[in-house]
Amino acid sequence: MIDLKSKNIPTWCPGCHDFIIFACLQQAINKKEIDLKKLVIVYDIGCSGNMADFLKVFGVHSLHGRSIPTAVGIKLARPDLTVIAIGGEGGIYGEGMAHLIAAARLNIDLTVLVANNQLYSLTTGQTSPTTPKGAKTKSTPQGAPSVPVEPVSLVKTVNPEASAVHVTCLKPVEVTEAMVTAFGNNGFNLVDIDQLCVTFGKQLNS
Repeated sequence: MIDLKSKNIPTWCPGCHDFIIFACLQQAINKKEIDLKKLVIVYDIGCSGNMADFLKVFGVHSLHGRSIPTAVGIKLARPDLTVIAIGGEGGIYGEGMAHLIAAARLNIDLTVLVANNQLYSLTTGQTSPTTPKGAKTKSTPQGAPSVPVEPVSLVKTVNPEASAVHVTCLKPVEVTEAMVTAFGNNGFNLVDIDQLCVTFGKQLNS
């Protein structure tokens, strides 16, 4: 098994589920025996985007909500590369929603991994696109008024041929398996990964 960790120590909160996604991603890359010389990971902004410092692979740290179009551009320029985009639900389903839909409709051979903790946690816990309706957060003390985005059904609606699955960090083996499957699929792949924000997630129980 190739060690993909850089010399930088992860800075996530103790117990953060990003550690699980980080480990699962390394396992999936090794299980698929992806050629590291032909692998590019595009990172969004946010807690999960900090993974850019912790993985020893070719990568681009993009702007918030712009990881998918950056990844699409790389794939169009170099179809021979394995391209992965990683971001939180704020960047992918919020600022980057139009890019998600466009890439899914294009059915480009790309895997998008979303760390979905239902909050903008890097900015201390504001409502995100997947926050449950009625949840009281820092930005919605009276309760979130919006219906949450359901990403799997959304992607399948705009392109029934695309692959879209939901897994949870509570079952790491399934997270790894979902990534392995996505890396082996042709076309667009979304892996929506449910995770807990150990620092601000308690708001969601309000």
